[in-house]
Amino acid sequence: TTWTSRTSGTSNRLWDVTYANDTFVVVGMENLGYIFTSSDGITWTKQTSVTSSYLDNVIYGNSTFVAVGTSGTILTSSDGTTWTSRTSGTSNIFYGITYGNNSFVVVGASGTILTSPDGTTWTSRTSGTSNHLRGITIR
Repeated sequence: TTWTSRTSGTSNRLWDVTYANDTFVVVGMENLGYIFTSSDGITWTKQTSVTSSYLDNVIYGNSTFVAVGTSGTILTSSDGTTWTSRTSGTSNIFYGITYGNNSFVVVGASGTILTSPDGTTWTSRTSGTSNHLRGITIR
């Protein structure tokens, strides 16, 4: 009910946050691939990104942080600080990611759906639509 404003270290837009392994990870900002981490949610450290693409979403599953964004960008990290670019097989924008049932699922522009058991190797799935898919959840 009570919030305190904190400084992230940027005035640019940050779009998504996740928390796992005592680490907050925040991603955002078009054409800069910003990634910030914090152990307490108060002090933030900008991480070296391996992309200049806009990062829209980040999630944690299977001992891996996965961030997704424009141009088919998928990044993975075991600790939130060191990131590796992964091959998605598409240049479409990704709008959503989730993890459940031992699988990551990414959705995006033009009905794009990809799945991965580990965040490293991705398989394209048929969605049956060319509409943009903006979000995903697994029950």
